[in-house]
Amino acid sequence: MSSLIFHLEPEQVLVGTDTLATSVDGEPFLFTTKAFIVPHLRLLMAGTGAGGFLGKWFTQVNDRMIVRDVDNLDFHAPRVLAQLWQNHKNEFSLPEHASTTVYHFGFSEDDGLIHSYVYRSENSFQSERLGQSGIGVKPECQVPEGYQLPADIKTMMLDQRAIQAMHPKEQKVYIGGEIIIHHLSRDGFQVYTLDKFEDYEITQQAIFSNFYS
Repeated sequence: MSSLIFHLEPEQVLVGTDTLATSVDGEPFLFTTKAFIVPHLRLLMAGTGAGGFLGKWFTQVNDRMIVRDVDNLDFHAPRVLAQLWQNHKNEFSLPEHASTTVYHFGFSEDDGLIHSYVYRSENSFQSERLGQSGIGVKPECQVPEGYQLPADIKTMMLDQRAIQAMHPKEQKVYIGGEIIIHHLSRDGFQVYTLDKFEDYEITQQAIFSNFYS
């Protein structure tokens, strides 16, 4: 699972993710990238849920699909995502309750503005159009009044972690590693590390220990 915080405007989008991936039982497994830029489509994609699936989707879009823009990709996404997800579940013997959600943010050729879509495995990857402005957070957290981005993203992620710490282990969303920012505007893409969580080194050591054991 993951932290995902995004802010939408008609001509730009900012996406913040963490980098921690865990095993099925919640143990630190690796650090990973949870959002990808697709420059030839002027598009950002991000994902939450089962690890490894977003990377397969990026490869599918980048290497095996002929599409024009985010809207053209939306036409094909529900069907192809559903097929790819079934194959992914079979390959890794994922439990029935496993889930994934994919987000697309990209400039449309129709009106020159950012169009955003979400596809959820629980909803058979049906296309859901997001609004053109506003903030989205997953999992839940308190959004500071008059928030400033990207400065307040770490504050929101820390609140997400505090909320998740109160959940039973089997229901918890694990958030950690680094905070990576992806920004898409008319000028192009920016990708950078905003900050690290204070337990980064401890988590990294746990990843190495779990690997060697």
